[in-house]
Amino acid sequence: MSSPVGHSLAGYLIYCCRVKGISVRREKVLFPAALLAANLPDLDFLPGFLVGRPNLYHHGISHSLGAVLVFSLFMTLGIQLLKKYSLIKNFLFFFIISCSHLLLDYISFDGRPPEGIPVFWPLSSQYMILPHPILPPIRHSHLDNATVAQFLTDFLSLHNLYVVGLECGIMLPIFAIVYYLIRKEGGCNGGVH
Repeated sequence: MSSPVGHSLAGYLIYCCRVKGISVRREKVLFPAALLAANLPDLDFLPGFLVGRPNLYHHGISHSLGAVLVFSLFMTLGIQLLKKYSLIKNFLFFFIISCSHLLLDYISFDGRPPEGIPVFWPLSSQYMILPHPILPPIRHSHLDNATVAQFLTDFLSLHNLYVVGLECGIMLPIFAIVYYLIRKEGGCNGGVH
């Protein structure tokens, strides 16, 4: 599974593609919403933390297209209450960002059974992962019954710092190229009104 940093970088990249031509005032609403959407599937840690077992519900149905559709709908409606935006464009924006989370987790190693994520839930509960994952996993004590202390010890490990560095090494050059191209065309604060 990918780190919150990797998910946030992917969300920010998609956000920069979206903000082209959007006013600075509206960007202040979309930016935090984009970062939230990029990390929403991992909020499944919260119920586990509440019962003292952070991994208990992780990489379940929140890591599926069904959940992403629901997340995207709620994010779109929430933004719509704050500012008047195009419903369809914002739904697609949040859907794509949330799907980036699924994609990164799909291409990452997962050392905890069942390996992968239930991408097509509710149509199928089968867990899927890239046959030859590309990214190393974030450690967060892969045991469902791991305590909060065990979870945090693993999460704050040197291995995870390495994974975050690797994600940055992969994502930042891509981000720099896309950001340059968007600025060149007048988007991503380069020509925002």
